[in-house]
Amino acid sequence: MPEAQRTARFHCVLVLMRHAADPTPIVCHGKWEGRILTEPSGDNGFGYDPIFFVPEDNCASADLEPARKKQLSHRGKALKELFATIQAQGL
Repeated sequence: MPEAQRTARFHCVLVLMRHAADPTPIVCHGKWEGRILTEPSGDNGFGYDPIFFVPEDNCASADLEPARKKQLSHRGKALKELFATIQAQGL
């Protein structure tokens, strides 16, 4: 596959509904941009981690320490946004 076609991104959307008929749920979105490697790298993680290149740290996701991965990942970003929104709204 040509390098130009090796882009990758992951999305995580979290929705907090205070009850089933909540008219204003909190919706948070996290996105992680990267590239698809041609060879696996690293021993941390599972699934796509060995082939997902993280430009911010110049390595595969599987090469990252767990704490750093949580900071950068789509899930970590969505959770951070959710917690900040909950605090800001005093929930």
